Amino acid sequence: MHDSRAALDIIIQSSTVELFHSWGIAVAPVARNLFRPEQFQSYELVASIDFDGRGLNGTLALAVPQSVFALVKQDPTRPHTGRDWVRENVNQLLGRIKGRLLQFQVTLKAGLPAVMTPEAFEQMRARGFLAVYAFRTLRGEVLVALSGQVDYSVFVYSGATTLPSEGDIILF
Repeated sequence: MHDSRAALDIIIQSSTVELFHSWGIAVAPVARNLFRPEQFQSYELVASIDFDGRGLNGTLALAVPQSVFALVKQDPTRPHTGRDWVRENVNQLLGRIKGRLLQFQVTLKAGLPAVMTPEAFEQMRARGFLAVYAFRTLRGEVLVALSGQVDYSVFVYSGATTLPSEGDIILF
């Protein structure tokens, strides 16, 4: 169980670092024992996505300060709004996590991503999180929060899974 919990932590942290790197934003994970939920700041941009699978179901939330969103490199002819960007990126984050969980024989079904109000995120926090991952940037902290249930006994490592890389063409 302990190894599966550590594996899930690494999957979530590495997926988040990779996602923000794709936007040109450097993020560094904060050690979980150094971050306390009472340190939460107010987040202007929050989105969540529900997921369900064998042994793993719940909600993944991504909270980003406006100051971090300002670092996003954008195409000036097609700029993103913060709300659209955070909604799309919680979806991409879950997609990256799903791909890595395949190595552990865990498949997830994703719901639709939705923007959360700061009040809704606060209510989610009040109900309690399964895990909170904080990431430092030059302009503030990004949070990834996981709520729901995890049965770590279903995580069975099966080795490397050949997955397409970002940008690969997939023929059906």
